[in-house]
Amino acid sequence: MFTQRTKGTPRPSRMLASVATVAAAGLLLTACSGGDSGDAGGGDGNGEETVNLTVASWANPGSVDEAVMEHWTGELEERSEGRITFDISYAASLCSADEIPECVRDGRADVGQTIADYAPQLFPQTTVVSIPFLTQNNQAFTQAIWELSTEHEGAAALWESNGLKMIGHNPAGRLLLGSKDPVESIDDVSGKRWRMAGPYTQMAIEKAGGSNVALTAPETYEGVERGIADAAGFPMDGLVSFQLKDILANWTDPGIGQYTSTGLWMNLDVYEGLPEDLKTIVDEVNDEYNHGGVAEVFEKITLEQCDPVLETIGQIGEWDEAESDRWREALGTEPEEKWISDSEDAGLEDAAGYLEMYKEKMASFEGETPKDPSLVCSDRS
Repeated sequence: MFTQRTKGTPRPSRMLASVATVAAAGLLLTACSGGDSGDAGGGDGNGEETVNLTVASWANPGSVDEAVMEHWTGELEERSEGRITFDISYAASLCSADEIPECVRDGRADVGQTIADYAPQLFPQTTVVSIPFLTQNNQAFTQAIWELSTEHEGAAALWESNGLKMIGHNPAGRLLLGSKDPVESIDDVSGKRWRMAGPYTQMAIEKAGGSNVALTAPETYEGVERGIADAAGFPMDGLVSFQLKDILANWTDPGIGQYTSTGLWMNLDVYEGLPEDLKTIVDEVNDEYNHGGVAEVFEKITLEQCDPVLETIGQIGEWDEAESDRWREALGTEPEEKWISDSEDAGLEDAAGYLEMYKEKMASFEGETPKDPSLVCSDRS
């Protein structure tokens, strides 16, 4: 749980996560559970209360998700005039990447950031983006999921029952397929062992004749080196932040589009316990985050990653549209049907209605977004 301090207490410095910081993180948690912790919601709203929030992030240095976290926390620190501060543990040093959602739910961290597909049973309302070929516009899906978190009754109820306050789900990036040999069609997918994120892209791999191996993103480099996996599906960020460009020489865009998201959540009790004026600031920042702010960060960092990627692998390919259509047609409606079934099993009421609302929002999106940065990078190669 967060620590409440009186105004004037020195602001803590942020922790640069590494293996060496695990012990420091443990000490921080002990301090946060000490005698000066309390319910900040009990203040009189006169601007005296300050809160320090513990953050568990899976993000590696230089990644899109690190930049997203710095953007969100920086906005809150500035607008609250230092009354909201953060101690951030990066690179999954406080909690493992797939454990972070539970760390936030049980109070080991106040805020968490990781891939939603690591806990699909908690986030069926966000894994809709994982349905292959459904989501091509990164800003539209970020905004759609944000709006549906309150507009769809089942989604709103699920967020509350899981004890999480949604901050936002930012783009991971378009799915790129990486292998030691070129992968230019579904025929090239066949026979390879793939590391993929999420059950719906895994379904797509199996439909194309490939097989799946269970590896988290941080485990993929070693998994490929040891021969556990032959190939992998990642956004361009993964080529840089997990050094996959150094071990897989051929990367191509098969047209699936956005295939997963990185979630950012706050413990619901922590959010509700904030002083009302600080809660208002959090709400304002979250709304701006989901209506363009996070997309701008994503696009900026991903474009910056283009040069080191091309310097190493030379080019990012793109499938012919006919090949993408062949894969889409082979899948048919199976991924959508599986998503509806999985989501209902995970407690999302009216999952079919949610999917239709999501599609409608995607189709009606009126914002202007530039060409996806990984496609821009492909054009440059």
